Amino acid sequence: MSDLKFTQNSFFTISKTAKIIGVQSHVLRFWEKKFSSINPKKSLSGRRFYSSNDIKTLLMIKKLLYEDGFTIKGAVSIIDKKNQQNMEMNDDALNEKLTKSINLIKQGLNLIKKNIN
Repeated sequence: MSDLKFTQNSFFTISKTAKIIGVQSHVLRFWEKKFSSINPKKSLSGRRFYSSNDIKTLLMIKKLLYEDGFTIKGAVSIIDKKNQQNMEMNDDALNEKLTKSINLIKQGLNLIKKNIN
Protein backbone atom coordinates (compact mmCIF):
# COMPACT_ATOMS: atom_id res chain seq x y z
CA MET A 1 0.00 0.00 0.00
CA SER A 2 2.94 2.33 0.47
CA ASP A 3 3.22 2.87 -3.27
CA LEU A 4 -0.49 3.68 -3.50
CA LYS A 5 -1.11 7.39 -3.59
CA PHE A 6 -4.51 8.78 -2.73
CA THR A 7 -5.78 12.07 -1.49
CA GLN A 8 -8.26 12.83 1.26
CA ASN A 9 -11.06 12.92 -1.35
CA SER A 10 -10.19 9.70 -3.18
CA PHE A 11 -12.84 7.02 -3.65
CA PHE A 12 -12.33 3.42 -4.70
CA THR A 13 -14.62 0.65 -5.91
CA ILE A 14 -15.03 -2.46 -3.79
CA SER A 15 -12.73 -4.48 -6.08
CA LYS A 16 -9.96 -1.87 -5.93
CA THR A 17 -10.42 -1.53 -2.16
CA ALA A 18 -10.25 -5.30 -1.71
CA LYS A 19 -6.99 -5.32 -3.66
CA ILE A 20 -5.55 -2.48 -1.54
CA ILE A 21 -6.56 -4.15 1.74
CA GLY A 22 -5.58 -7.64 0.61
CA VAL A 23 -8.90 -9.38 1.22
CA GLN A 24 -11.76 -10.49 -1.00
CA SER A 25 -14.73 -8.22 -1.60
CA HIS A 26 -17.15 -10.43 0.38
CA VAL A 27 -14.94 -9.84 3.44
CA LEU A 28 -15.38 -6.07 3.02
CA ARG A 29 -19.15 -6.48 2.77
CA PHE A 30 -19.11 -8.59 5.95
CA TRP A 31 -16.98 -6.02 7.79
CA GLU A 32 -19.42 -3.29 6.73
CA LYS A 33 -22.13 -5.12 8.68
CA LYS A 34 -19.96 -5.53 11.78
CA PHE A 35 -18.16 -2.18 11.92
CA SER A 36 -20.42 0.87 11.93
CA SER A 37 -17.49 3.15 11.11
CA ILE A 38 -17.18 1.67 7.62
CA ASN A 39 -19.65 3.57 5.49
CA PRO A 40 -18.93 3.38 1.78
CA LYS A 41 -20.91 5.73 -0.42
CA LYS A 42 -23.29 3.93 -2.72
CA SER A 43 -24.27 5.00 -6.19
CA LEU A 44 -27.87 4.87 -7.34
CA SER A 45 -27.15 1.44 -8.78
CA GLY A 46 -25.81 0.28 -5.39
CA ARG A 47 -22.14 0.24 -6.32
CA ARG A 48 -19.90 0.87 -3.31
CA PHE A 49 -17.24 3.57 -3.22
CA TYR A 50 -14.82 3.55 -0.28
CA SER A 51 -13.19 6.79 0.88
CA SER A 52 -9.57 7.14 1.91
CA ASN A 53 -10.76 7.23 5.54
CA ASP A 54 -12.61 3.96 4.98
CA ILE A 55 -9.37 2.49 3.59
CA LYS A 56 -7.44 3.55 6.70
CA THR A 57 -10.09 2.03 8.96
CA LEU A 58 -10.15 -1.18 6.92
CA LEU A 59 -6.38 -1.49 7.15
CA MET A 60 -6.60 -1.08 10.91
CA ILE A 61 -9.35 -3.72 11.10
CA LYS A 62 -7.28 -6.13 9.05
CA LYS A 63 -4.29 -5.60 11.32
CA LEU A 64 -6.37 -6.14 14.45
CA LEU A 65 -7.98 -9.31 13.11
CA TYR A 66 -5.19 -10.94 11.11
CA GLU A 67 -1.99 -9.79 12.81
CA ASP A 68 -2.97 -8.97 16.40
CA GLY A 69 -5.41 -11.90 16.73
CA PHE A 70 -8.46 -9.99 17.94
CA THR A 71 -11.95 -11.35 17.52
CA ILE A 72 -14.51 -9.33 15.55
CA LYS A 73 -16.07 -8.23 18.84
CA GLY A 74 -12.69 -7.15 20.25
CA ALA A 75 -11.79 -5.27 17.07
CA VAL A 76 -15.19 -3.54 17.06
CA SER A 77 -14.57 -2.43 20.64
CA ILE A 78 -11.13 -1.01 19.81
CA ILE A 79 -12.35 0.76 16.66
CA ASP A 80 -15.32 2.23 18.56
CA LYS A 81 -13.03 3.51 21.35
CA LYS A 82 -10.68 5.06 18.80
CA ASN A 83 -13.60 6.75 17.02
CA GLN A 84 -14.91 8.06 20.36
CA GLN A 85 -11.48 9.49 21.19
CA ASN A 86 -11.28 11.14 17.76
CA MET A 87 -14.73 12.65 18.24
CA GLU A 88 -13.73 14.03 21.65
CA MET A 89 -10.53 15.51 20.20
CA ASN A 90 -12.54 17.08 17.37
CA ASP A 91 -15.01 18.49 19.90
CA ASP A 92 -12.18 19.97 21.95
CA ALA A 93 -10.60 21.54 18.87
CA LEU A 94 -13.96 22.94 17.77
CA ASN A 95 -14.63 24.39 21.22
CA GLU A 96 -11.21 26.03 21.21
CA LYS A 97 -11.82 27.60 17.80
CA LEU A 98 -15.27 28.80 18.85
CA THR A 99 -13.86 30.37 22.01
CA LYS A 100 -11.18 32.18 20.00
CA SER A 101 -13.78 33.38 17.50
CA ILE A 102 -16.06 34.67 20.26
CA ASN A 103 -13.16 36.51 21.87
CA LEU A 104 -12.23 38.12 18.54
CA ILE A 105 -15.83 39.22 18.03
CA LYS A 106 -15.93 40.71 21.53
CA GLN A 107 -12.69 42.59 20.85
CA GLY A 108 -14.12 43.89 17.58
CA LEU A 109 -17.30 45.03 19.29
CA ASN A 110 -15.29 46.83 21.94
CA LEU A 111 -13.30 48.64 19.23
CA ILE A 112 -16.52 49.65 17.48
CA LYS A 113 -17.96 50.95 20.77
CA LYS A 114 -14.82 53.02 21.43
CA ASN A 115 -14.93 54.51 17.93
CA ILE A 116 -18.61 55.38 18.20
CA ASN A 117 -18.17 57.27 21.49
